[in-house]
Amino acid sequence: MIFETKTAEAIAAFTLSDLHQIFIRDVDVFLDYLVKNPVPLSKNKNLPPVKWAQSLNSLLSKPEILTLQRPMLPHYAQIMGLLLLVRSSSLASLQPDSRGNAELHINETLYQQWQGMNDIERYFSLLEAWINRGYAMSVGERISSIDDRFLPGFMMMYGENDLWQGQAANDPGFWLRRGKAFNLTILKMTGLAEFHLEDNNRKIHCLKLTPWGQLFLSACRQGFMDSLEGDENEDDDEQINLLPAIKAVRPDFQRTFEQPEPVIAASYVLSVALGSECTRTLTISADHLLDDLAEAILDAFDFDNDHLYHFQYLNEFGADRRIGHPATYDCDGFSTKTRLRHLQPVSGMKITFVFDYGDYWEFDIVVMYGSEEATPEIVVTERKGEAPEQYPDYEDIY
Repeated sequence: MIFETKTAEAIAAFTLSDLHQIFIRDVDVFLDYLVKNPVPLSKNKNLPPVKWAQSLNSLLSKPEILTLQRPMLPHYAQIMGLLLLVRSSSLASLQPDSRGNAELHINETLYQQWQGMNDIERYFSLLEAWINRGYAMSVGERISSIDDRFLPGFMMMYGENDLWQGQAANDPGFWLRRGKAFNLTILKMTGLAEFHLEDNNRKIHCLKLTPWGQLFLSACRQGFMDSLEGDENEDDDEQINLLPAIKAVRPDFQRTFEQPEPVIAASYVLSVALGSECTRTLTISADHLLDDLAEAILDAFDFDNDHLYHFQYLNEFGADRRIGHPATYDCDGFSTKTRLRHLQPVSGMKITFVFDYGDYWEFDIVVMYGSEEATPEIVVTERKGEAPEQYPDYEDIY
């Protein structure tokens, strides 16, 4: 991504305002709070409890004042926005507790890198993380777009010409409903947009991009458009190479997050459940193809492998991923080319195996733990419960 001359000059001359400094301070407050208070997350949406958010909210520069008797976490737009930023940058990550439930912890390696950065490096690194990896699913939400990210998904699909030209949005309520309050709040915290929220963050007025937001987001939008040129199909995981372009025009921007290499075990123990009373425990090498895993699961439950299937899971940034049979479509990869290690499995990770799009069998897979002991074959080590019939006699049922 190469900025046009005018844009490059503006980025080179950009300085952090008081608003930006407050934003950086609040990110620091969030991280310090998480260091001291790792938090268990809900099973359905991977969200911390409201009480945790309420205590954190009171420490922010401008705490949100909610009048609801029983507010839920999505009402705290700042907390949700900060949560998305630290998840998309990997400053915070999910870790399993002793029972396999997810907890939110600081990522010590990246937190040390954060502490060594200057504020310009922090500001642009967080913006890049949100733009490229800010999947709404990582905070338990979905935005109404093909792409679950705000700029390359919602904003590029529904963005009004008036808004891109620095004028107020015709229907700001649409942006709030579909783009979500936490994404809009990130725009405001980072000085990219202005608006007013009221009614416990459920109503919005006067949404418009700031001159800085208009320039910077337009450059990013053009970067996404350029990256898609010549592609037959648009890739909903397309990313722009933003930070090197900023580094080229700013001598004070040198340090960026360096993601550590994932630790992959030699083999893994998987618990596979079909319903609440039928489970199988499998031991599998990290190098086995998912096609091999599909065959092993079906064999363990006495199913014939005679239909299409896919595996579905959330990656480390909360993006929804599907790895399918080679004859399926609308997938992010194929099971004949994807190995278990490519999913970066960790203890407590949940994967859904969907088989037969007619009867739609759903197998729930949980990664129990990894082992350095090699296993050349996929082995069923435990069976509990009787598997249902793949093709029951429906006349008997009815």
